[in-house]
Amino acid sequence: MMETAVLTEGLSVRLHNPVADPEPADWAALRRRAGLRANWAWPVMRAGVRSGADPLLLAVLSDVEGPVGLVAASVVPPRRRDVSGRWPRLGYLHVQAPQSSALPGWWLAPSTVDDRRDVVRAFRRAARRALGPGVAGVLWRQLGDDDQAWLPRPRYARRTEPLAVLDAPASVDAWLAGLRKKRRSNLRHVRKLVAADPDLQVRTGPVGDVVTPAELAHLARLNLAKHPGGGGPRSGHRSPLWQESVAFRDDVHAVAYRDSAGLLLGAGTILDHPTWPMWLSWGALPVDEGGRRHLYFDLFWRLVDRVVEGRAAGMVLGKGMPDLKADLGARLVPQHAAVTL
Repeated sequence: MMETAVLTEGLSVRLHNPVADPEPADWAALRRRAGLRANWAWPVMRAGVRSGADPLLLAVLSDVEGPVGLVAASVVPPRRRDVSGRWPRLGYLHVQAPQSSALPGWWLAPSTVDDRRDVVRAFRRAARRALGPGVAGVLWRQLGDDDQAWLPRPRYARRTEPLAVLDAPASVDAWLAGLRKKRRSNLRHVRKLVAADPDLQVRTGPVGDVVTPAELAHLARLNLAKHPGGGGPRSGHRSPLWQESVAFRDDVHAVAYRDSAGLLLGAGTILDHPTWPMWLSWGALPVDEGGRRHLYFDLFWRLVDRVVEGRAAGMVLGKGMPDLKADLGARLVPQHAAVTL
């Protein structure tokens, strides 16, 4: 299905299917304006849909002056999807950032609650016109405490796992000083272990330079085995296709740990951003397969280094293991999910 244009609520709504539609001429500029990371780049979204479970509907809403809203929603059918990637005629919309369970799947330019509500209502009406009445509701995730005010007719809402963010410390020493004494001591011990390990090499750089897409996909599948849920064994980050789509991008970086024989022991990926870079993923070999127990904590130290040196406002650390991240200095931001009609 090619790009669809709908006029509703005085707004023009362009509906795109990233698998079937070419990248719009204004997409890169809109992505920069909205402050969206590499997971919203057109070829990266396309790879995510092709390796994922559900097709993606991308709505760009504009008034006479230009874009005022953007919504990404997986179109979830009641049964297994058509492998063509076409939008199904039955199911529901799942609004979530492409390949990220940590960030919202929307950008809204208006600042007032009423104007935001109008944009969201226009999105829902345009989607229903394009998809038909069989696509019944909208599931919104990553809602902050203030976001529910602009949701139209919420029918169900609940608190979900919090989002961990690291506010930029004045220095690495200032970050360490704010931690528990035992945690601080353990981190310093880990740092010494890594520095003194003659069989450990650490490299940072673009995916493709320091680690291959296939290696990252393998580590992501190992991580899924430890923390099941969130897609199939070869969807999204667990797919070499998706990892290939971010390879050699200057806004996606990896930290890779190898032994002296070249075996990848662990790797983390970061989506760059001028003020809030995001820790996207981490995976590591089990200890009984040659892995190291302490690499996660070494990587966390390096993330703090990156924030301080880059003079960022902080880093989005994602969901999962919130208690551990809080113990490492993160702030936990309440999150909610809601269903609307």
